[in-house]
Amino acid sequence: MKQAFSLRSAVALALVSFTVPSALAAGFQVNEHSANGLGRAMAGQAAMPENASVLASNPAAITAFDDIQFSGQLSYISPDVDIRGDMTAAIGDTVIPVDASADGVAESAIVPAFFMTMPVSEKLSVGIGSFTNYGLATNYSDTYNALHYADDAEVMSVTVNPAVAYKVTEQVSLGFGVNVTYADASIGTSTPQVIDAVTGGAIPGNATIVEMAGDDIAFGWNIGAFWQVTPTTDIALSYRSETKLNLEGAVSSDLIALYNQGGSLDLNFAAITEFAINHKLNNQWSIQSSVVFSEWSTFDKLEADLDDGTSLLLKKEDFEDTLRGALGVTYRYSDTLTLRAGYAYDDGAVSFANRSLSIPDTDRHWLTTGATYNLSENTSIDIAYAYIKGREARVNQQRVLGSIATDLTATEHAKASVFSVQLNASF
Repeated sequence: MKQAFSLRSAVALALVSFTVPSALAAGFQVNEHSANGLGRAMAGQAAMPENASVLASNPAAITAFDDIQFSGQLSYISPDVDIRGDMTAAIGDTVIPVDASADGVAESAIVPAFFMTMPVSEKLSVGIGSFTNYGLATNYSDTYNALHYADDAEVMSVTVNPAVAYKVTEQVSLGFGVNVTYADASIGTSTPQVIDAVTGGAIPGNATIVEMAGDDIAFGWNIGAFWQVTPTTDIALSYRSETKLNLEGAVSSDLIALYNQGGSLDLNFAAITEFAINHKLNNQWSIQSSVVFSEWSTFDKLEADLDDGTSLLLKKEDFEDTLRGALGVTYRYSDTLTLRAGYAYDDGAVSFANRSLSIPDTDRHWLTTGATYNLSENTSIDIAYAYIKGREARVNQQRVLGSIATDLTATEHAKASVFSVQLNASF
């Protein structure tokens, strides 16, 4: 019975890290697929057919283009996530205080995206995009004193999204797309170095409690509507379905021999609904707004299925649905230069009761700016910068590691900078 409890605990400690959020959006969502959109905090993106990257937000809007459009984008994400905390380790009646602070636990990343759209007729358009909506990379150092709460986690996903759009009337277009998503993950937890000294070597430090790597390909769909209400106002509504992944791979452990076998883990990427408005004030100024609803409540638990037939409920997550509101402004300075700015407020998906070191999710503020420069009649370049500041997140957790009961109290401080550049061309 004691062995079964240890196995369950070890699995939970490791695989919960799979849901480590980025410092950028609710849950482990990623918004970086359009430099021009990022310049106004993605406000009104589904209603802004400025270039082919609009396909990621609303396939219906690609009917606005009269010729072939190409957009290629790169974003450099530089997060800064620090943990300030204390932990106590209790062995019988002896309580030992331990520092549980860490700096720079989130890793930088480069996120690419590519899009191409083409009109087939006056009413029908097609397009394809390759981008990501979900991803993360975190790394606690080997010297961190609470590695049994969180260690390393990396999740990479890419979605290929072919789409078709049709002009129902001169003002209304509808679009539909298919999502083919590949996801790859590597997750692990370890015993902290300090545990070696505390137990006199009974539990070795920096030993892998459990490590899992797996991947999967899953399918979904997205739809959209684009309505040019008046010559100065556009409205859009789009929906991207939930993606259900079953990540299969190999599991290993330095401490539990029975755990060295294959396994799988179900993971759901949230469905996303966006309502967007773009309104032109005059020939130079326009304002944008949008509300994005992410259905994170479908992510209620982590459950691992091992090759020997064991099914383990690892942890109740109980994510909550989130809202993201954004406001933006666009200023056409000249025929060659367009300027943008934006603000967004992004809900966190995790409540305080369910927050952990591996899921220190919290609300975020976005401040962004950007510009487009027309290199020629058919070619333009977008640049954007976003500063993202997360609210202070309090974490309180308890774990048992062998005969040692640990109690962690910590506070997460998160911010991030995002730099994006995008090349657009028409043919």
